[in-house]
Amino acid sequence: MQYKRFTGTIAFFALFIIMPLILFNLNSAKCYSYPANYSASSSKTLLDYTAETIKRNFEDVMTEHEIIKILNKKGIKKYSSLSFPFSSKNQKLKVYFIKIIQPDGNIININLNNLKTVTAPFNPEAPIFSNQLLKTVQIPGLVKGSILDYKFRSIVLKPYMKNNFFTEDYFGGLSPLKKSVYKLTIPDGVYYRYDEYGFKEKPEIIKNSKNITLIWSLWNRKKLTSEPMGPGESFIVPHVMVSSVKSWNDVAGWYANLTKDIIKPGKQIKNFIKKITASKKTKLEKIKSIYDFVAKRIRYVGYEFGIDGYKPSDVNAIFKNRLGDCKDHATLFASMLNQIGVKAYPVLIPTTEIPNMNPNIPTPFVFDHEITAIKLKSGKFMFADTTSNVTTFGDLPTMDQGRNVLIIVGGKAVIARTPIFPPLKNYINDKEYASVYTNGSIKVRAAIIYGGAYDMYKRYLYSSISEKKKRNGVLKNIMSIAPDAKLINYSFENGNSMTKPYIEKFSFTAKKYAGKNGKKIMIRIPLRTRNELAKITALKKRKYPIKFSYNFSEKTAVNINFPKNYKIMYIPQAVIFKNKVGSFKTAYSIKNGALIFNSIFSVFGYKIKPANYAAAKKLFNYTIKTLASQVIIFNER
Repeated sequence: MQYKRFTGTIAFFALFIIMPLILFNLNSAKCYSYPANYSASSSKTLLDYTAETIKRNFEDVMTEHEIIKILNKKGIKKYSSLSFPFSSKNQKLKVYFIKIIQPDGNIININLNNLKTVTAPFNPEAPIFSNQLLKTVQIPGLVKGSILDYKFRSIVLKPYMKNNFFTEDYFGGLSPLKKSVYKLTIPDGVYYRYDEYGFKEKPEIIKNSKNITLIWSLWNRKKLTSEPMGPGESFIVPHVMVSSVKSWNDVAGWYANLTKDIIKPGKQIKNFIKKITASKKTKLEKIKSIYDFVAKRIRYVGYEFGIDGYKPSDVNAIFKNRLGDCKDHATLFASMLNQIGVKAYPVLIPTTEIPNMNPNIPTPFVFDHEITAIKLKSGKFMFADTTSNVTTFGDLPTMDQGRNVLIIVGGKAVIARTPIFPPLKNYINDKEYASVYTNGSIKVRAAIIYGGAYDMYKRYLYSSISEKKKRNGVLKNIMSIAPDAKLINYSFENGNSMTKPYIEKFSFTAKKYAGKNGKKIMIRIPLRTRNELAKITALKKRKYPIKFSYNFSEKTAVNINFPKNYKIMYIPQAVIFKNKVGSFKTAYSIKNGALIFNSIFSVFGYKIKPANYAAAKKLFNYTIKTLASQVIIFNER
């Protein structure tokens, strides 16, 4: 099942594993994948009913009733089991019934004694330990046309933010929906505000002497279809958010109170800071040395138990144990910077996997990560994320870019937005030297430099995959250039560096790379095709943005030597193309008998709006067509 409501804790899945779509990634045979839900619906939601009651003591009681019709084998597989998450310390869960209504009218009642309590699955890539449990049960007997009907209740016993509640509800998932109702009851006199996302249905409001009830209803909604490289489910499914928190200062004050007794470094940390900064002459060098220590030496492990889902550990314990989650990282980093006279503050941030923070709805509910803000002499802030041990200081993981954030300065709130770096920040610089022979074979040596998002991704791969997989990645790349390519050698530089860009070098030979017709030889320059671009713009139109999640550029330089007695017969015309989405430029020149090709491809790909989809299509198709051109040489003798 899909659990509709988040727990309200800061999840902090911040072990940074950046997986950007790298258009020209040397290790990527596939550059994108269509989401599983891009095909026909596997089920239809007949009823999605949630009744939530906030008690006077802010106990939160939520009852959900779901009725789902199974449409095909995918639906059978999807609902072959149900899992109900709950917190073992601050939440009670009761399942009222689970039943299956078969197409012939026969009813199968699932024995609730078969519900097993298990711990939530452990993700080895983000080692977060929590007190979240699952009540899970197998659902046998489902066939096409079966109706799954179940009802449960969960009670959050105590709010984490005293005398406040914050909640949200999603109206079904992506499947077609017949009826969805969210009913929220709040004690009369309790302040609240709400906002709606993806629809404009205003709630029915019922008042009595004790309570206010808001009821949102949605009827007969068609299947929501996501799109390749589009926003995720949480962005396109209609939902509402409700909060009783009056101001962001309330959130900041609450968080500052949680951390006031744990941010003071002890003698051990102070002595360590003096040691690692002693040889550093400038303030920036000192900051970088502390950043490198926290990013490289504090292992990411999260402990999400009760209030510890919000509250960082004591900085001295983090330092001693050399481990912590993102809020621990951010707190330790800020505490150490403060010791060298640098003003640094915790930053609550929503990553790009969830909708951006709405500045009009104060709540800690919207944050799933924490980083650090450093105040510059200009009064502006720069941001750093030490949970990514592959991110150079001054850069940011793509998941942190362009996000509305809450900076906590002396218990007060500062609302800001993290930067979106320009295309030249996330780059691939590809330099290739090639020789073509009379039989059409080719010999190539290449050096590729990566920056920004690409640099992070490559360094992550370098540190996480085996030497065999690294070599296989290079092999896939050269074989995409020529199927019969033979690898001569390869190497990687700066894989563990936090200051120098990642570099790949390799060389190979390939038979029959160039086409031959009598005395003519046809060569494609550059050596690679760019068919991935066509796949990205395969749809006729889009409802949602294209989300690369970062701006990017690629610079290619090819120096190619020809066989003796061969002269250039045809060179494609140089081009310059530019529109709202990006630009593409090529140039050809001849030097010492060699042909030199240069191109720059640049895209504002952080988010390409549907209104600019036609421009993206035009840019990408133009680039593909241009790069498909060939150089023709001929033998003068």
